[in-house]
Amino acid sequence: MVFCIEECAKAGFTYLDLNFCEAMNPSSRMRDDDWQTYVDHLAETGKRCGVVFAQSHLPYYDIFGINDPDKVKMMEELIRRSIIASSRLGVKWTVTHPGTVYSAGQDMSVSLERNLEYYSRHVNTAKEHGIGIALENDFEYKSAPYQHIFCANIHEQVLLIDSFNDPEHVGACYDFGHANLVGGFHRQSLTILAKRVKAIHVQDNKGLNDEHFLPFHGNIDWKEAMETLADIGYEGDLTFEIQEWGRYYPKELKCIMAEYAAKVGNILISYFNDAVEHKNSMK
Repeated sequence: MVFCIEECAKAGFTYLDLNFCEAMNPSSRMRDDDWQTYVDHLAETGKRCGVVFAQSHLPYYDIFGINDPDKVKMMEELIRRSIIASSRLGVKWTVTHPGTVYSAGQDMSVSLERNLEYYSRHVNTAKEHGIGIALENDFEYKSAPYQHIFCANIHEQVLLIDSFNDPEHVGACYDFGHANLVGGFHRQSLTILAKRVKAIHVQDNKGLNDEHFLPFHGNIDWKEAMETLADIGYEGDLTFEIQEWGRYYPKELKCIMAEYAAKVGNILISYFNDAVEHKNSMK
């Protein structure tokens, strides 16, 4: 992660997301007893490189599946640590995935109830440490026999978020790639989510697989996407989640990948700024 921070800073990034899914790696420093020392090292690296950690992503697992008790204990501790680490690093919103209770079939009210019960303790931890949790829209990734995924429907995401009745600490992360896999409809979905959107995942695909590509490598209309963010008054960051794009670049070429991504990011920002300017001129 230190290498990634340094290379992104060299490429021109000033705001970074910290992907604590890295803690799912058995060799992660987040699993060590001195994990807080590691977090301090990340903080020092960010300060040295002149970057701000504005967003993060929590580790995740199938929270309502059949899991080994030791795995659950480990994952829950890693999630707790990641929330605390996010706070210590200055993150305002950390992102995670709602779960689906597959045994309930198509009755999504069960998934709603279980998510409220499960995430309430993590929301409390986040509140104690002064940050918020952004619940992400999902997509339909189960093949036949078909099973609906909770929060692949944007209205379910809204219902879950509003059920917490705590907009200061529970919001939405809008993942463009996930939305593209359930038909796109970015303008409609973002308009429905509106001020609930506290974080976004900027990633592209061709509408068939969750490819996590850099924008303009799939079929999402990014100009419309940025115009819609401007229309709903989005005030957060444009956070790339593009791990599959460039995954196989050798380490010595990662800097080129980061520089390219930064240029693409600036194009997206120009689309957003143009839309804001147009919106203001129409008043």
